[in-house]
Amino acid sequence: MAFDMDGTLVDGRLVFALADRLGLSDKVREIQGNTNLLGYQQSESIARLFKGLSVNDITEAIESLRLMRNCEKVVEDLKEQGHILGIISDSYDIAVNHVAKRLNFDFSESNRLELDTSGKLTGNIKMPLGWQKNGCYCKISVCKRYCLRRNIRKFQIRRGRTIAVGDTMSDLCMVEEAAVGVAFMPKHRMLQDRADLSIKEPNLAGLGKFIASL
Repeated sequence: MAFDMDGTLVDGRLVFALADRLGLSDKVREIQGNTNLLGYQQSESIARLFKGLSVNDITEAIESLRLMRNCEKVVEDLKEQGHILGIISDSYDIAVNHVAKRLNFDFSESNRLELDTSGKLTGNIKMPLGWQKNGCYCKISVCKRYCLRRNIRKFQIRRGRTIAVGDTMSDLCMVEEAAVGVAFMPKHRMLQDRADLSIKEPNLAGLGKFIASL
């Protein structure tokens, strides 16, 4: 079972938690709205804004965001039911790994921040990509379809037993790929339309009830 992080497991978005501190939120929105840039190029441009920040800066930013309502309870129940849980996010590894460790997840996939010798961000990221290997339309820094398939093979799970949960268009290919796709507080109509279930309140309890009914 794969979750997006921002807006799904955590109530907020890491890039804005960082950008707000630096007065760069408008710049982030400008980059995100630039249709001349593909998704992965937007990720590269946004990462450059955070050059010079430390690991602690990233950790403090993700800790400033609350977990989504009932997140810990639902995750605990899913683990008890034997589900393999992971985060597939186009956010940054330091934050994603922090959340994955807190929730005792089994795997995580994300963009890896490059650090210099003093432990500061260089502004560069190492992106998993993946869409160039499977022909996916997403063209984002972390093809979630590719990452989902990779972890299906790693954990030897049948595709018919997979569930994916996300809230934006960057989650669409993962939601389509999984046997059961869930749009959580969907930000785009297409994601809602393609999903098997749409949850429209910021509370993961409904997801837990839905999965228990499968």
